[in-house]
Amino acid sequence: VPAPNTPLAGWLDAFAAAGVSPAGGSAAAIAGALGAALAEMVAGITRERERYASAHERAAEVVERAAVLRGELLALAVRDAEVFGAFFGARGAEKERVLRDAADVQLAVLRSAAAAAELAATIAGIGATGALADAATGTFLAAAAARSAYWAMRADIDVTTHDGASM
Repeated sequence: VPAPNTPLAGWLDAFAAAGVSPAGGSAAAIAGALGAALAEMVAGITRERERYASAHERAAEVVERAAVLRGELLALAVRDAEVFGAFFGARGAEKERVLRDAADVQLAVLRSAAAAAELAATIAGIGATGALADAATGTFLAAAAARSAYWAMRADIDVTTHDGASM
């Protein structure tokens, strides 16, 4: 499992490997973190430009919150990889518990990524126009991460409620 400070190339290599973890849940968390980072970047650019003085206060809030979300989402990428990896070694009731843990991780990814998408959309509306495409990319990445987390969480819950007896 890559650590939060692993360079992106290390994560990509881990995703591409023929192993089971990290997988889609971690990828979603990283996409959300990228979305938060882009919101943070555009908000930082906005704060530096006097032309956007009326947006400086809100941009400062976006920088602060996006930085927190970026860290949370990276930590969730690691946590998801750990939980998903544990699933394959688990048996019986332990397997069901691990799936519930995985669903909890994905719920946290969904919430954090949705918040990052909202921040990116906010800064797209008030931020530096020259960085609009960056804010939009942040919005799209974070929103896609939230959607992916929803589907991962749903799959984890479906397995525990429909296949629990066969585990």
